Amino acid sequence: MVSEKQLEANRRNAEKSTGPKTTEGKSNSSRNNLRHGLTGHISLLPIEDREAHDAFCNELIDSFTPETPLERQLAQSIAEDSWRLNRARAIENNMFALGHDHERREAQIALADAETFLRQAAAFNLLSIYEQRINRNLQRNMKLMKELQTERKAQHHHAMEEAKLLAQLNLMNGLPYRPEENGFVFSHTEINRAIDRDNRLKAARQAAIAAPKPSGPQFPIARAA
Repeated sequence: MVSEKQLEANRRNAEKSTGPKTTEGKSNSSRNNLRHGLTGHISLLPIEDREAHDAFCNELIDSFTPETPLERQLAQSIAEDSWRLNRARAIENNMFALGHDHERREAQIALADAETFLRQAAAFNLLSIYEQRINRNLQRNMKLMKELQTERKAQHHHAMEEAKLLAQLNLMNGLPYRPEENGFVFSHTEINRAIDRDNRLKAARQAAIAAPKPSGPQFPIARAA
């Protein structure tokens, strides 16, 4: 048990602790909430960069419309690697910009770029290796994502075709249909909407075939000279 004296000491210490005083301390404190939500690792990004990073990654992740945990993980990896690839390219551009030293004439800038490349050849080489590694990971994950989503959509389509057939069979026999009893996750509304769409498409195709062909003179299509 904590004694009354210890409680009182804790209260006095708490009153003395008012947070960081210096600019550096406040800056470090502002980064305390930048722990990555997935891995728990500290990601040392300023607030503005973190907001840009999250907006970029979230938009890219949403564009894949992931529906399974593995698809979401792949989408996250693709987004992170895309951000890193853009950052590596920005670093390369900034390395050249540092060598310009406020040069304005095109010839002087070109010479400054050449000198920068010669002076920083090792750094550029490491950056190139870094970009290649990221790009390989990116392409591999993109390929895997495409394969997973193609397989998932094919399974979804096959299951829906089976659900529609069973629903129509029960309807013809005057029996109620319960998709969950056959292991389907589709609702009655989804199945009925799919059946209605098929019927409308079938009617549209039949109408297009039965439609009379246009009569009257047919003008030849002009050929390009």
